[in-house]
Amino acid sequence: PLGEAPAPEVMGAREAVAEGAQRAADVKTSGPEIAVEEVATPRQRPALHGLPLRRQLMTFEFAFSMLFLCTQLFRSSVYLVTNKELLQDLGDASTGYVYTQIFAASLAASAVVFPVINMCLERRGFADTFMLIVGLGMVWNAVALVPNLPFQLMGFAAFTIFRAFLYCAHFVFLTHTFGSRTSGRIQGTISLLAACVNFMIWPSIMVVNDLVNRFTYLYGFLMLVSIPPGVMVLLLRRRLSNTPLADCRRV
Repeated sequence: PLGEAPAPEVMGAREAVAEGAQRAADVKTSGPEIAVEEVATPRQRPALHGLPLRRQLMTFEFAFSMLFLCTQLFRSSVYLVTNKELLQDLGDASTGYVYTQIFAASLAASAVVFPVINMCLERRGFADTFMLIVGLGMVWNAVALVPNLPFQLMGFAAFTIFRAFLYCAHFVFLTHTFGSRTSGRIQGTISLLAACVNFMIWPSIMVVNDLVNRFTYLYGFLMLVSIPPGVMVLLLRRRLSNTPLADCRRV
């Protein structure tokens, strides 16, 4: 009948449903801090992570990595190729090529500075570390322009530290900036371009080979080549100041 009250079983079921709904509502509203924390604060990553490789290759960060590594590898390769002749012209033959042997042995000592590189990246970030690399490159370049044999020992030390910083900072920058998914292919692309640039080593040496002060002209040219990487580091510093997440500095 229409006017008959609901049975007790029906009333009990309705109360159970209502109580369950109320409990669910209480759970949702009682722990908003946990829910917001889990949803609103995911693990943050630099902006270029996860982008397609083609889009990453069109960024300033790729252009910086390519220009910086290609120019610095070209400069260091020229120094490695011509260092023996430079020392010979300065009188290393009269010492039994002692300075040439010291230079070859110093290259293996770069492992000593690895803790310093790690500390520099964590405390100073990419911009200061790359600027330090530019400065070290200018030091050994300037020492090579000085016609003094014992003075070249300072250039050996600067060159060894320079190469260690260069490779470590470059690979950390690639992985941190582009992510592990594409950093290998990006490095392969940069290595291919760097190999093409290194084909210019032999013509550069041959151009000055017959000149009286050949190494003055050659290393003067290398000093000029170090200017564009320095400008790029200044531009990188400005970008990192706007996007601190893209830097490796520990805050």
